[in-house]
This record gives sequence, C-alpha cells and structure tokens, in this order.
Amino acid sequence: MDQKSWEEVRKAIEDEEQERLFYYNDEEWWVSRLYGEEKSFLLTRGKDSHTQRFDTAQELFNKGIVDGKPFIERIKDFY
Repeated sequence: MDQKSWEEVRKAIEDEEQERLFYYNDEEWWVSRLYGEEKSFLLTRGKDSHTQRFDTAQELFNKGIVDGKPFIERIKDFY
C-alpha cells in the first residue's frame, strides 16, 4: 500500500470508524470496532479469527502484530 492510500485508510479507521479488510501474504486481516464501545479497535486474522483488541487506533497501529511485526511496519505489504 502506498502512502496516499494508507492516509485514506488511516482516516477511515481512526476518524470515520470504518471496518477495513487487508490482505497480507494472501491472508485476510480485518480492522473493526465493537459497536457501542468507543474504545475498541480490533485487529482480526481471518483464517482463525485470532483477535487483538486496542483502546485507540494509534495503539492498534503501533502494537497490533501481523506476522511477527507491528501493524504499522506491515502497511507497505498490505493490499
């Protein structure tokens, strides 16, 4: 994913509370929210529904783990 696309996605997740689907190595990853809970950013691996929960989008971006690395470091590899 290029920088411009990432900024659009970041805004959709952080400001507009949208769910987003990403692919990394042909594997689905979802970013979503729990309805009715402001402080709930979820990062879920599709194949086994393993879910990581964070209080803020920034925490998800920095502490969410995708294939052993922080989410923010995998952005360039998402499609």
